[in-house]
Amino acid sequence: MPVATMHDVAEDIFLGRQPIVDRAQQLHGFELLFRNSQVNQAAVTDDRAATSTVIVNTLSEFGIDSVLGGFSGFINCDASFLMSDAIALLPADRVVLELLESTASDAEIQRRCLQLKSLGFRLALDDFQGATDYNRGLLPMMDIVKVDINGLSSSRLDSLSRDLRTLNAIRLAEKVESAEQFRHCADLGYHLFQGYHFSRPEMVSGRRLSPSHTALLRLLAMLQEDADIRQIEDVFKQNPALSVNLLRLANSAAMGQRQPLRSVANAIVVLGRRQLQRWLLLLMLATADQGQAARPALLHLAATRGKLMELLMLQDHPTMADSAFVAGIVSVMDALLGQTMQQVVDALGLADDMRGALLQRSGPIGAMLSIVEAVESDGHASQESGRDRELLAWLDDDERRAVRRLNHSQGLALAWANQVLQAA
Repeated sequence: MPVATMHDVAEDIFLGRQPIVDRAQQLHGFELLFRNSQVNQAAVTDDRAATSTVIVNTLSEFGIDSVLGGFSGFINCDASFLMSDAIALLPADRVVLELLESTASDAEIQRRCLQLKSLGFRLALDDFQGATDYNRGLLPMMDIVKVDINGLSSSRLDSLSRDLRTLNAIRLAEKVESAEQFRHCADLGYHLFQGYHFSRPEMVSGRRLSPSHTALLRLLAMLQEDADIRQIEDVFKQNPALSVNLLRLANSAAMGQRQPLRSVANAIVVLGRRQLQRWLLLLMLATADQGQAARPALLHLAATRGKLMELLMLQDHPTMADSAFVAGIVSVMDALLGQTMQQVVDALGLADDMRGALLQRSGPIGAMLSIVEAVESDGHASQESGRDRELLAWLDDDERRAVRRLNHSQGLALAWANQVLQAA
């Protein structure tokens, strides 16, 4: 199979998460942490870019359910990110926005905090060790105050904790490193706890496809020009990595009003143009200047398989053609992303029939996927192969006609994949 020249690439991605527990030491949520290598520590040079990377990885790379399960996620926000529209990508009922200790409580920040709370977001003040001119105006608006107990004397912690009882806020003790510290904070009335005593940050790793900035800029321009949804969908179809990430994002953003996704166009509608534009901009920031390692063969396979399945479905089951395209590209993504197919499917929020097709090869789309995989394995459809004959019968009662149809469609799909990946 020829390999197209293109700019989409694969790279390892990482995310840190540290458990937050309650007084019974039961899991309450996770703080999501920036990581850019297998070294389990942050190397942050740009707070906003780090936050963008955490959000992109959580929403559209790993999928929010696989990262958080049914729990809440705490995400650090500097003043710049707090004021940005990108926060609207986050499901308000799933995340807590942690304001960095460097956030100044000026009138603009205070208005923004009230606006975010009216939208359903919970706010936390991070690394608190006492009221200052910086944070005093923010304290009444905080749902959670995270007290950094590291370096605080017992008497200072007692005094500070008494002061916090006047606030209508959940008190979280962070950097708890011993059983003695945990008991002391529990006796002081703290509700939540975080630190090495309970767990060090866990590493979540996988593989991301970084789409070419050319495709991202093209999509942003089309959104600005209010292009037709089918035109936008065509660009996504030409970039399989972006298509999968879009499906993940649509599933993450639709928490609380989730609906089965059946096509790229469906995901665009669920997400909405404004949200889509924000995500593309955020993606450009998060993927800027990161190391890349080409994986053209698998991307070519994803594009070819998706198009072939779409072409084959168009004749007998035209309403399933878009779903067949999605199933085709998703079926390769376990290898591309370094995840199991179960993990990939869980993150995308696909309809039950598509889940069955990808996991058990059930239903019409599953049967089609089996046919296409068999053809890829053999190089072409053969009437001499017992397996192929059984599969070809699903396409047409006449085996010769089925072979011609399959081989013709395969040629068209290969040509299409070559064309679109060369332009990517």
